[in-house]
Amino acid sequence: MAQTLVAIVSAVLVLAWAPAASAQIWSAAGATGAVDESDRSMYVFGSNGAVAIRSSIARGTLNLRYPVQTVPNLLIPQGDCPEMRVLLRDTGAGGRVVVRLMQLGIAGGFEGSLEQVAEINSDGLQPVEDPNQYHSHRACLDTLPDNDFLFDLSRFTYFVEVQLTKTAATANPGLMAIQICPSQGACDP
Repeated sequence: MAQTLVAIVSAVLVLAWAPAASAQIWSAAGATGAVDESDRSMYVFGSNGAVAIRSSIARGTLNLRYPVQTVPNLLIPQGDCPEMRVLLRDTGAGGRVVVRLMQLGIAGGFEGSLEQVAEINSDGLQPVEDPNQYHSHRACLDTLPDNDFLFDLSRFTYFVEVQLTKTAATANPGLMAIQICPSQGACDP
């Protein structure tokens, strides 16, 4: 009887813990990115956690990287799409924000391989009502068949690469936040 009770309690604990484990979300504020050394004179962090190109810079591309360190090995249920979500600002002509989730091979025959998993490019997005504000945009991580995306930390490391591009003095591209969610609804309140 004691072994049965232990087995039942163990099963309940595992089932109670499982939803929390599958609901892991990785988030980063724009201001936490690693700035490329050659771009250090062109960025500015906002008090809201955002990063942008300094207003005194008329033209240039700011490159940032965000290591995705806290997402466990996570198999997404078939038919559900994990996603990357960003809060970005693209003020129109002369500005652009590109956010890419990258997978870099470190073992298992994948050493040195670099693959883009998802991309959000502000040039391909629907125009927004107020381009001077930050707006949420999403992309499905659908590079594998049937959307079965797996963060395989035994063979790969992951990072988000961001490019803020300014080709006109009046442009003001910016990034406030990035999230990676295990499903489309996981990041929704």
